Amino acid sequence: MKFRMVTAAIIAVLLAAAPAVAQETLYVTDQLRITVRSGPSTGNKVIAMAETGAKMNLLGSKPGGWSLVRMEDGKEGWALTRFLQKERPAKLRLAELDPANKDQARRLELMHEENQNLKKNLSQTEAKLAELQTRYDKLSADAADVMALKDRHQKLQAQFDKQSKQNTELVVENKSLKFSSNLKWFLAGAGVLIIGWLMGLALHRRKKRWNSSIY
Repeated sequence: MKFRMVTAAIIAVLLAAAPAVAQETLYVTDQLRITVRSGPSTGNKVIAMAETGAKMNLLGSKPGGWSLVRMEDGKEGWALTRFLQKERPAKLRLAELDPANKDQARRLELMHEENQNLKKNLSQTEAKLAELQTRYDKLSADAADVMALKDRHQKLQAQFDKQSKQNTELVVENKSLKFSSNLKWFLAGAGVLIIGWLMGLALHRRKKRWNSSIY
């Protein structure tokens, strides 16, 4: 009998303590629309839909990630615990701000959007800069190749000019030698003619003298 009384007392204490946990207030997180089901699984029937900021009381929970909740209209059901939070969502807090704070919040939102745009533009600019750097490196490499080719061309041109000068000198020298050779042959021929003429003249004189001595 005493055991039953102790057991009943423990159960009564647990039941009395349960509402303290059950009355914890939770809110649906931002940017969501969740389902409230008749049981703690996705296979159970959907009994309600809860928007962001919907208020509900926690009645219990299961280890599988489900919470038993009571909605403001009195309906009770199961919702995924990860979509619930103790803090009031930003949507509700923003709605309760005074106009000055709302303007400030709006400015912060615009600044955030502008910051995101700046980050996007920065990323695009960095990509373009990387592309330009790649093109510059390629142009630099091409320019180096052009300079090397130009230097090689100048060296070959210098060699060609030197060889041309040598060839010109050889041609002039060859013409000079040919002229000298022709002159020698001309002089030799002229010498032969002069000698022949002199010999003929001498013979003629000798013949004339011989004829004169006979008569």
